[in-house]
Amino acid sequence: MGRQKPGKPRRLRVPRQYTLRELNPPGSAYEEWFQVQPGMDVDKINDTNLSADAIDLMRRVATLGPLYKNAMPRAAITLDWLIDTGELPIMGPAGTGTMIPIGEMAERWRGASHEDVRESIHRLHAVGALLIEDNDEYDVSFIRMVAKRPAAPGETWHFDGGEDVVVPQTCVPAGMGEDIPADVAGTVIFMRSRRSQLQTPDPDEYGKHDGVNGPDHARELFAAAEASGYVDYKGCDVCPTGHLCTREDQ
Repeated sequence: MGRQKPGKPRRLRVPRQYTLRELNPPGSAYEEWFQVQPGMDVDKINDTNLSADAIDLMRRVATLGPLYKNAMPRAAITLDWLIDTGELPIMGPAGTGTMIPIGEMAERWRGASHEDVRESIHRLHAVGALLIEDNDEYDVSFIRMVAKRPAAPGETWHFDGGEDVVVPQTCVPAGMGEDIPADVAGTVIFMRSRRSQLQTPDPDEYGKHDGVNGPDHARELFAAAEASGYVDYKGCDVCPTGHLCTREDQ
């Protein structure tokens, strides 16, 4: 009972993708979270008993909630306000910073609209590719790019320019596990990892992995992974500093 049939490959397990809240980002901007009711109608938020600022906040929460799976930090509101200014303050190594115009980002992303860029930035934030940091002393907020987010709750966040960060890193496309079988998704992760290190994925090597039935099976998985489109997925098309994908041949 429970024994695997001879010759039947076991499915690889795709690492769980924890939510932003589960990974507990550092800083005061992540101490307060909004639980958003699914299906909130933004157009119906117009209570005359509320101030204009309160209505504006509720509308932002209702609009952004789905991008954060209906559990969003106060940092998301701060990020939305920063986007409204038309420039993003990006904090770099050793306290250096730069302002990136939203219009410039839109041009780089094949002429996307301001709202398209807004959504893309929030999606990056929702998966932990960037975080918001508040400077309470000067009452300002800025964006910090994440070099490596924790793989599981309780692990450390590593930021761009940190001395303890080893590059290159390899991103795992969000939602991949919902679109393709687990064994193919595991193969995508292997192939992206090797390519990010400027190595060619080797079916002989992968054929020895648990759940892979030799080189021929590995080649079949490679072909399925390539056909999925996730092996060559380049999230950096919408990333302010290109940190989602570190391949040099893009």
